[in-house]
Amino acid sequence: MRKLGISALLAATLFLAACGGDDDSGDDATTGSEETAAAAETAAAGEGEGDGEGAAGLQGALLTAEDLPEGATVSAFDVAQLSSAGESMAQLMEGVTYEPADCQAYDSNPLQKDGADAAGMTATSGTDVLVNAVYTNASADDVASVQEYYDRCGEITISGEAAGQPLDMTVRTSTVDAPDVDADEVIAVETVTESAAMPGVPTRVIYMIDGDRGVYVAGNPESTTFDLDALAAAALEKLKAQG
Repeated sequence: MRKLGISALLAATLFLAACGGDDDSGDDATTGSEETAAAAETAAAGEGEGDGEGAAGLQGALLTAEDLPEGATVSAFDVAQLSSAGESMAQLMEGVTYEPADCQAYDSNPLQKDGADAAGMTATSGTDVLVNAVYTNASADDVASVQEYYDRCGEITISGEAAGQPLDMTVRTSTVDAPDVDADEVIAVETVTESAAMPGVPTRVIYMIDGDRGVYVAGNPESTTFDLDALAAAALEKLKAQG
């Protein structure tokens, strides 16, 4: 897998937290994280048509507006842009210290596996965000590597300066109950990024494996708009139906 560092993971997490936070959180929180949120948005909602020639065939396995609550806006998620967004985040965070230090090298994202094609989408409804992606070349090792990483790095402290702003945050992640779905492998992890500049909004990611293909659903588990467990089951069934 490509070693993007935790920067891409933070980008997606911060984007979902920023969108899913309290609208009354105030201007100070927004001002302190403008450039970080910009890189986060690139990572979590890049515009494009997928990663690699094989991604076109995966588009039909993604959730569409018809599968979502009325009024949700759907856009493309260019998985290929995760690499460039992660690099952008890394540049913004050059003066940052991670503890434990070896948790900076996050290389467990199945969507970024070498040789895998991937496609994705994001859906927004008000302040709620949902991410759905599918990829090829999946295996049980994908779930095992995610579990191993968060067993080691369930709590990461990040401090220093990013984009000229002081940064002091804690990223806590734990394995939570996964939905009861007909998948070969399934794991659900929940992350809360705590910072004075960002609301402590949880982000849940559900990884599912069906044969040699994987599907990924992420969002705020407290959302009243997007039912993550139900949408994970729907995403898996859509992948199966695609054949």
